Amino acid sequence: MKPWKNPKPYIPNKMKIAVVTQSFTQNSGVAEHVVHTCKEMINLGHDPAVITANFPGENDDRDLKVFRVGQDVNIPANGTFANLTVGYKMSDKLRRIFKAEKFDLLHVHCPLDPILPLWSVKVFEGPIVGTFHTYMKTNLAYDVINDSFGQYFKKLKGRICVSQPAKDFIYQYFPADYRIIPNGVDINRFRPGLKPIKQFADDTFNLLFVGRIDPRKGLRYLLQAFSIVYGHDPNVRLIVVGKGILSEYYKMFLLRDLEDKVFFEGYVSGEKIPNYYATADIYCSPATHGESFGIVLLEAMASGKPVVASSNEGYRQVLSSQEGILVEPKNTVQLAKAIISLMDNKKKRKEMGEAGRKKAEKYSWKNVTKQIVDYYQEVLKE
Repeated sequence: MKPWKNPKPYIPNKMKIAVVTQSFTQNSGVAEHVVHTCKEMINLGHDPAVITANFPGENDDRDLKVFRVGQDVNIPANGTFANLTVGYKMSDKLRRIFKAEKFDLLHVHCPLDPILPLWSVKVFEGPIVGTFHTYMKTNLAYDVINDSFGQYFKKLKGRICVSQPAKDFIYQYFPADYRIIPNGVDINRFRPGLKPIKQFADDTFNLLFVGRIDPRKGLRYLLQAFSIVYGHDPNVRLIVVGKGILSEYYKMFLLRDLEDKVFFEGYVSGEKIPNYYATADIYCSPATHGESFGIVLLEAMASGKPVVASSNEGYRQVLSSQEGILVEPKNTVQLAKAIISLMDNKKKRKEMGEAGRKKAEKYSWKNVTKQIVDYYQEVLKE
């Protein structure tokens, strides 16, 4: 079967856009990026469709047009668990979708990741834009088989990075022109003044963690720091929102006497997440490395909450001393001291929350999507 080739040489007023992502579940930064930008594209009069995998027990289309190809499996990668799509005759299925839908442009997230992104880049014969989300020091696969990835990279007509660290990482292997367009935040969904979770709406001071329960997110260091914080002021609790196979393992880092002070909420629906931010007095994100941006920081900031986070490459792109405190990664004592300093300073918490909200408004998905759509049009003009 010959690959379908887009015959349209012009820029349509209403673009049909295929958006490929291997990550399309709740509590995923890439998935949130895809969902919100697609919805904003619809508001701008365009016609996006998501191409992703089937996920065990979680196939919410999020009110979007979604094509599902293959099955998702989780594999360890870069200190976390990455999505990988596997399946039978995926290339043929993609060709049928592309031929039937006649997309004007293909936008692939993490375009050099196996398997679905690479197959999509290989099969599609129209203009392709790739967004690079990842930051790491090096990539062994790129070091060893750079030429193999190069053939796919050359098919990208447009290249977006979500931050300078993401650009620095990919540029060392594939030098080219990249457009930096950041991640965003739903400033209407995450905002001050929402109702807190009733269970935690009392006089106890609330610390909040939201994220996957995996090594890179640094929860073990927050649990260790919590014992120091509790020693300073016992009127405090830690709320942990997120799921992961290491949840039970990380509970081992908590002193037995404090087990009733830490609440592992597990998976929380997207509708309730903003209310958890509303519940927090301080949002904590001790991620150790590998963060290219920091969507959770923006969510907390948009909610008007002060932030204590690790000073990794991506978080430094988002958070300044005006909105929160950055500490040395894996430094439990620094983390505890930063939390305590804000616990003891209500005025500072209020100032940081207000500054965070102001900054977050610049990252609205409406603004971010407008930049992406404008870039599509630049690519189609070439």
